[in-house]
Amino acid sequence: MPRLPRWVVTVSFYSSLASAIIILLSILMHLRNYRKPFHQRLMIRIQLIVPLFAITCYSMLINQKSAFNRFLLEPVREIYEAFVIYTFFSLLTDMLGGERNIIIMTSGRRPVRHPGVLGYLLPPLDISDSKTFLGIKRGILQYVWLKPIICFSTLLFEMIGIYNVNDMSWRSIYLWLTLIYNASVTLSLYSLAVFWKILWDDLKPFKPVGKFLCVKLIIFASYWQGVILAILNFFQLLPGSDDNEANGSIGVCIQNALLCVELIAFAIGHWLSFSYYPFTVSQLPWGRFKFHYALKDWLGYKDLQIDFQKTFKGDHYKDYRQFDSVEAVVAHPDSRGRMSRIHQGLRYHYDGKHKHWLPDNQSVTASQGIVPSTSEIHALQPDNASILSNNTSMRAMYPASPKNSPPNSPMLEEETRSISSTSSLSILEQLNSDGLLSTIDYSSEKFDEDEMIYSEAIDTIGNHTLESDHTKKILNYPIIDGVLDSHLYGYKVQKLRQRQQGMRQQQKLKSKRDSDKVLQSNQSYRYGSIV
Repeated sequence: MPRLPRWVVTVSFYSSLASAIIILLSILMHLRNYRKPFHQRLMIRIQLIVPLFAITCYSMLINQKSAFNRFLLEPVREIYEAFVIYTFFSLLTDMLGGERNIIIMTSGRRPVRHPGVLGYLLPPLDISDSKTFLGIKRGILQYVWLKPIICFSTLLFEMIGIYNVNDMSWRSIYLWLTLIYNASVTLSLYSLAVFWKILWDDLKPFKPVGKFLCVKLIIFASYWQGVILAILNFFQLLPGSDDNEANGSIGVCIQNALLCVELIAFAIGHWLSFSYYPFTVSQLPWGRFKFHYALKDWLGYKDLQIDFQKTFKGDHYKDYRQFDSVEAVVAHPDSRGRMSRIHQGLRYHYDGKHKHWLPDNQSVTASQGIVPSTSEIHALQPDNASILSNNTSMRAMYPASPKNSPPNSPMLEEETRSISSTSSLSILEQLNSDGLLSTIDYSSEKFDEDEMIYSEAIDTIGNHTLESDHTKKILNYPIIDGVLDSHLYGYKVQKLRQRQQGMRQQQKLKSKRDSDKVLQSNQSYRYGSIV
């Protein structure tokens, strides 16, 4: 095996150790200040790439022909590189409020052209169309799905003896796997770059440039640096490159030694870009997860499983009702999803301020004995020529709409309040109806006071969704800020609690004054009347 000078190996060891310690300290501080699990969970997963690189690079520097390195460490690192790209996409999505919020937020915007020459070959991208969003997400995720297959296929063909890196003929397994790998990684990075371009103005407040550079540079440095050194080694321009290839490659040794030193800069960049400071008590003065709960949440994989299944099937993104806002926002005339929403039954009221969804064929015939009208059935047909020919606003499309909205349509605030007012279940009854929450002892909780504060909060905040059963469960959850926009509600409830405490103190002072007056009046009778 080619040997590097002893001092190079020593510097590489301490450099990889220092970079791993920096990131492990950063992860530890995140877990000790775990206040926003949806963000911090992803940040920790991204930072793990640095210690993983440190271990694999130094191990490959010592013995690149080890079976442990070739069949375990290297495949794990390469698969995790692909996973980091998807995790970074998920972090950007969560920063913008989630997928549904992005699709609603971009409604009405002009579609964005592809960069460069592709802008003349491909249609503009309308990310407010959930199907377009699904295409971008699948373009990123396909690399995560395909990379394990490529890694294990490479190992299998190496063991069989038909994987030859020097064979570039059309029958070469190495050539085809390399082409598939490069096409997959190019599509993934391009999809992420397109997502970045479309939402650049929305991402600016979160300062994503440093995060983007940290994620991309460590992957690009390892890839292109290795390609350049492999070319130099092939032309025998490196010292010791003429040695027997069976003993190892000097280019691989130099590549891993350089990465060990470069990881210190990458570790510092990850520390600053994915800092724990915004989640400390001075920045978020409310409850945090205990350490073991934070560790359990970070190590969980259920969110990945659900997201992978939902993206792979795609049915969730093809139903436009899942990404509909309450406001009657008309899509841009160039939007591809505009007519698709109409085909699925979106209709605007005559005033242009409200909208509803026509029931689909299944919901019409299934429940409540509703008989659809001829116009509604005709509107649901995908080949409706009258709708396809209408390329203008959909407002006033049904001027004779009934006062009551059809089934499956969003209700107005007054309707929601009238329906929600019929729910008389208390918080305790709501908790007892849940299989998990009913096992917890709530005997020390003052539910009567919570119910009073809850009722007062409804009158003060004026949010009609607070009466729902799901929201009542959230009210008793200790980490309020984990729910979308709930930090605003939590702040108001905190003010209500403070006001209630102030009223209690005033009542105590008043009762004390009354008792003092009574006591003083009684003291005069102790000694008798002076009259």
